[in-house]
Amino acid sequence: MKIIALGDIHGNLPALDVALRESRAEGYDVICHTGDLVGFAPFPGETVALVRSEKIPGVRGNVDESVSTQAKDFGSHGSEGQRRRLEEMAYAWTVGYTGRLTRSNLADLPFERRLEAGGRRTVVVHANPIDSSTCLWEDRDEDYFREMGDAADADIIIFGHTHRPYHRIVDGRHFVNAGSVGYAADAPGQTGYVVITVNGNVEVQHRRFPYDVDRLARAAKERRFPAEALGLFKAS
Repeated sequence: MKIIALGDIHGNLPALDVALRESRAEGYDVICHTGDLVGFAPFPGETVALVRSEKIPGVRGNVDESVSTQAKDFGSHGSEGQRRRLEEMAYAWTVGYTGRLTRSNLADLPFERRLEAGGRRTVVVHANPIDSSTCLWEDRDEDYFREMGDAADADIIIFGHTHRPYHRIVDGRHFVNAGSVGYAADAPGQTGYVVITVNGNVEVQHRRFPYDVDRLARAAKERRFPAEALGLFKAS
């Protein structure tokens, strides 16, 4: 079985368009998303609508939940300082710009989704199997991963939240961070996804592609999205 997982999209429609185009070209048996469909780019409604129209199953991220309730704060995924300030600006705009139907669709997303992949129990969550806001960093000790694996009760755990892709194996369990479609910390200005192939073994490959960052700038101007916050999506 071949699974493509789309990490945090964060309202970045140009990035999502490319990720979907490349996904179709590559082919898959299952496609899913790890949540945080909205948050930091100027296409919240269109992003949610496209994911729904493509019938891509997924889970609810911390930002999705915060936007759905119009909360003042969206929690944390490890950012701080100037980056956090820009995220807060973008988030405040998103809360004000996102319509009722989109908020309702975000609220309806589940905490987790489960499937069988080549005989392997697989679960999709946002941040970790326990909550949607605590970062599961790659360098945590093995005991912490064992705790998360026991909580997941699965052989393959697919998640996002940190915007940094990785694949770590602990006690035979595969922890796969899908990275981010729309706000890649490891590759600003690029989009992508993770491919998980289960055929006896479990193989994990992360893909990266360029996308039209200037399209974000044009939309930001038209929609009065904070121009300064566009710095989140550009390579330094």
